[in-house]
Amino acid sequence: MALRIRGEGFRFLFRTDKGVVNREVWWLGTALIGAVVAVTTAIWLTIAPMASTDLARRGLVDPTALSVYLYLIVYAFVALIAGVCWYNLSAKRFRDLGREPSLAGLPLVAALFSGALHWVQPRMPDVIPGWTTMALDIGLLVVILWTVYELGVQRGARHPNV
Repeated sequence: MALRIRGEGFRFLFRTDKGVVNREVWWLGTALIGAVVAVTTAIWLTIAPMASTDLARRGLVDPTALSVYLYLIVYAFVALIAGVCWYNLSAKRFRDLGREPSLAGLPLVAALFSGALHWVQPRMPDVIPGWTTMALDIGLLVVILWTVYELGVQRGARHPNV
């Protein structure tokens, strides 16, 4: 692969939505972003149980719980930056396909709504029926599958041989 993900290549792929990329570069960038998110998520899932504190045993300030919540702040920041980087990468790919680059935000917005509904529905079960979370999850899955098909399988309009 001619494009290296370092220096100017990294800046081009993840820091701006201008330009175009082919499907191989999109897969490479998506895998890199996915690896970062997977590692940080694995760390969070490992240390999350240590966040619960018992004031009777550990006192008012628990250094373990504090460090876990500090990591949660870092994890949230990494997740947001990964979303922005993936949007920029996917916008380039949509532009290469001759489609509107703003379509790259559709999976991110759908995931945001799905996560918000999963958080709020158990707190308001009388107002929001339980089936709505499943319906939104199915919609999110459809959007993700469509996006992966469009960006990872379709041949580019400007690069028909790629």
